Amino acid sequence: MWMFKVILSSHVSFTNLKCESIDREFGNFEICRIKAVNRSHKYIDLEFKITKLPLNEMVIKVEPMRYNNGYRPVLSTMKVDFCKYMKNPNARSSFLLKEFHATFINSTNLNHTCPYNNDISIKKLWTGNLEKGFLQYLPVPHGDYVIHTTWYSRNIRRVKVSTFFKIT
Repeated sequence: MWMFKVILSSHVSFTNLKCESIDREFGNFEICRIKAVNRSHKYIDLEFKITKLPLNEMVIKVEPMRYNNGYRPVLSTMKVDFCKYMKNPNARSSFLLKEFHATFINSTNLNHTCPYNNDISIKKLWTGNLEKGFLQYLPVPHGDYVIHTTWYSRNIRRVKVSTFFKIT
């Protein structure tokens, strides 16, 4: 079987970012913004101040959607036990999850196993990371997308982050 890399040219631009602290006793967002690097590239900054530390378990629900007369699911919803995943990211993980993880891991302090004894930050998550990541392997149709992530701790919904972007 031949394996080859298909080089596709897609450009990603963040269009909106919504951060919601569902459980305000658990923590709050101090920063939730998109900043422009230049006309074509933007990056995301997030700072979430956690008041109930340490975090010994974290489950993330990921819902990718595409706009087509309203936002509709593109892929099936994934629920990931993040602490278990970080113990061994290469074990039985889907290709999509590994590529998604690779796009943001160098921009965050969520780059180790549980427990997390600090606030969560994502700094300068650049659109170029997405273009160099899974978009060069997968033929993704141009259009407007959103990735809804819901973060759980102790089986309680704590945070929801929705990242809107356009692929051209």
